[in-house]
Amino acid sequence: MNNFIFKEISSKEEMNKSYAIRTRVFCEEQKISKEIEFDNLDHLCGHFLIFDGVKAIGTARVRQKEKGLLKIERVAVLKEFRRLKVGSILIKNVIKHYLHLDYNKSIILHSQVAVADFYKTLSFSAYGNEFYEDGIPHIAMKYVKN
Repeated sequence: MNNFIFKEISSKEEMNKSYAIRTRVFCEEQKISKEIEFDNLDHLCGHFLIFDGVKAIGTARVRQKEKGLLKIERVAVLKEFRRLKVGSILIKNVIKHYLHLDYNKSIILHSQVAVADFYKTLSFSAYGNEFYEDGIPHIAMKYVKN
């Protein structure tokens, strides 16, 4: 059994690990352009990594869209670690981190349609119509507190 470790990014070295995961998953696998992936908003966000031992295997960022509204973005897990609940652990810990700080926050995300069911298992509910981001169908989703 794996012992995954969740951590808020606190150094340039850790940020570089996040960038490497995002590059591999979004730019190389999904062919998203680097200009779109690296949108110059990272400095406005909280960033997180999940590790398998010392290896960084997943990442996410969170941006405050407006007072009381947070958006989870750039969720990526290395291909060889998918289906091991890494994404679930990552998202649950991100939510726990922010709700621990302020329970009144609302949390949204834009899910790729292909993985929307994954987010539904984590208490997200879809709203609005499908839309495209860099040619990939997405749906807006909101976290529904249990």
